[in-house]
Amino acid sequence: MLMTRYFATVLPGLEDVLTAEIRTRLPEAALLGAERGKVIFAADLPFDSFPLLRTADNLYRLLLRFAVGPHKSDLVRLERDVSELEPADLLPGWAKGKIAYQIHASRVGPHTYSRFEAADAAARGIERRCGRRLRRDPDSHALEFRLDIAHDRAAFSLRLTDAAYRFRGAQRTFTRAALRPTVAHALVWLSGPAPGDRFVDPCCGSGTLLGERLAYPYAALAGGDLSEEAVAAAKANVGTHPGVRIRHWDARRLPLDAASADKIAANLPFGRQIAADEPLAALYRGMLGEMRRVLAPGGRAIVLTDAREALLAAAADAQLRAFEKAALSLKGLQPSVYALTRD
Repeated sequence: MLMTRYFATVLPGLEDVLTAEIRTRLPEAALLGAERGKVIFAADLPFDSFPLLRTADNLYRLLLRFAVGPHKSDLVRLERDVSELEPADLLPGWAKGKIAYQIHASRVGPHTYSRFEAADAAARGIERRCGRRLRRDPDSHALEFRLDIAHDRAAFSLRLTDAAYRFRGAQRTFTRAALRPTVAHALVWLSGPAPGDRFVDPCCGSGTLLGERLAYPYAALAGGDLSEEAVAAAKANVGTHPGVRIRHWDARRLPLDAASADKIAANLPFGRQIAADEPLAALYRGMLGEMRRVLAPGGRAIVLTDAREALLAAAADAQLRAFEKAALSLKGLQPSVYALTRD
């Protein structure tokens, strides 16, 4: 049976994490490769039977891969290629009556046409194939297509998810510098969640990491923050669960027993999050010293920061081994994910 091709988008730098998640959650899927910010796979399951891929921002059905030329005259060929798609590919089974759609296009390479002109050509192809069933409406649409052109190759896809997918479909309060749930999940995944974990987020902000850790069995979860506003938001976002406690605390003086945590994950203060009156090197020394104290032997901390030198120096002072796991591109910053372990 010919399997349907899909791709999932992900924060650049986390492609390997998403690949591992697809391999675990969709063992019957065939992984076809990864590009910057996306992982491509094939499966013969209907989309609505997929489990939630928690590292993915969005999921798309890959409708067509085709060659493109560099000249404006080549847009006629692009239009023709899109028009030869089957109507069933362009119109999901739930689509009834006249459906509004939009096309988002990207273009990389020495072309003599713009991405907007490429999108217009694809739209003409859609309407040639589907006639009056589809109408283009950038402001109010039920379907969203994606056209990615890279030099002499193009991909045309149908978006299957909306913003509720990556934000878990819930109303949340996000505090300053809060992580997207998908990025928070990547940190949780890299911690190697296990049912017996005693898990700690020492600077929990609005509780996104704790919320993602709740997706897996645990023994106990603890989180806290220096901001009382953040603690209130975290309690509201995470809710009440057995074995979960969120408190107001200072990550440099954790009210936790020595060796009481198996896993730690944290979005460390960095970039615009750093308080103007707090020397970063001293802050990290205090925080990593406490992580070392509360981590059980063999425990692991997963942290995110762009302050490499300060982190490595603090890890050395705390006698923690540090390994870079992934380099990210996040909101104009270039942080990395590090694993810290103690003997």
